[in-house]
Amino acid sequence: MHGIAASIPPEQFARFLAKLKSIEDGAGTLLDHSMVLFGSGMGNANSHMNTNLAIILAGGGFKHGEHKSCPAKGPDRQMPCNLYLSMLHRFEAEVESFGTSTGTLTGLA
Repeated sequence: MHGIAASIPPEQFARFLAKLKSIEDGAGTLLDHSMVLFGSGMGNANSHMNTNLAIILAGGGFKHGEHKSCPAKGPDRQMPCNLYLSMLHRFEAEVESFGTSTGTLTGLA
């Protein structure tokens, strides 16, 4: 990871998520009702590549607790914009696409 994401220790990020999870908010926790995206938009900043991104999505009612590896090429390629579109849909935004998305990211429900 590069930039600010690289400067935040994983332990600090984990503490932040634990704090959100400890705060009750209606029928759940603040983490349940928030989406926290952590990572970098560039896999290789020298060539401006958006492949091989290390991104963490926490909260928001998505299915968590697993590592997803998305193909960088071919018909099953999943663009980062697909994740962003999935997040927008969770916010109930009525949009059909985001950037270069080809649909929503599968397996997040």
